[in-house]
Amino acid sequence: MTPLRASALAATIGLALVAASLPATATPLQISATARANWAQPVTVPGSQNLVNGDYTIYANPDWPNNFYLTGDGIDETTRWSFDFTSDPGYAAFVANGTVTEATYSITLNTKYFFDGVGPPGAITYPSTGGDGLFPLWNLSGQMTGVGGQWSRATFTTQLVGNLGMNGGELYGWLASHAGLFPMVFADDAVVVESTLTLMAAPVPEPAGIASMLAGLAAIGAVMRRRTRRD
Repeated sequence: MTPLRASALAATIGLALVAASLPATATPLQISATARANWAQPVTVPGSQNLVNGDYTIYANPDWPNNFYLTGDGIDETTRWSFDFTSDPGYAAFVANGTVTEATYSITLNTKYFFDGVGPPGAITYPSTGGDGLFPLWNLSGQMTGVGGQWSRATFTTQLVGNLGMNGGELYGWLASHAGLFPMVFADDAVVVESTLTLMAAPVPEPAGIASMLAGLAAIGAVMRRRTRRD
């Protein structure tokens, strides 16, 4: 075999080993959780009482009895829930990775509270326990159209990091500090029907893949050293 062909063969073998060690696609790690209500239009209770609606708890109206609003009517209410990521098959690997690079959040609202065809007049949501929270909040006020007194539903989606400017490290810390739960809040002029949160992180190379790549590079070096000695 000529030196030129030997060199070409060595390079081909080495590059093949390196290519074999690399994943076909670099798919980011991700985990998802969804919360759902039992009713889009729940049976109301007196404004002094909380109301559990599936995964959501609608809290008593703070102005009761100074107003006539009932809990569950979608007016002047605070709704809290927690996304539970612990049942996602990829939860352990995601937490071990230690980062959040993006978070896709969607929420479906149902409201009959419209002024001049636009509503709801108050609608914000963000990660919160009711005390501590992460900011900036997502303001959905006035993003729906409808007729006052008639229920209307809409779904909204955003990127918490890319669109709202939240910090990925803080999002990961929120998940880790609540043992896989992710407390959220919505206030205040709609019923939350459904919501989904997907957390994403860049993949970390696996030790086996790194070892295979180094072996490929070592193969290139070994063949080239043998060629040099023959020359």
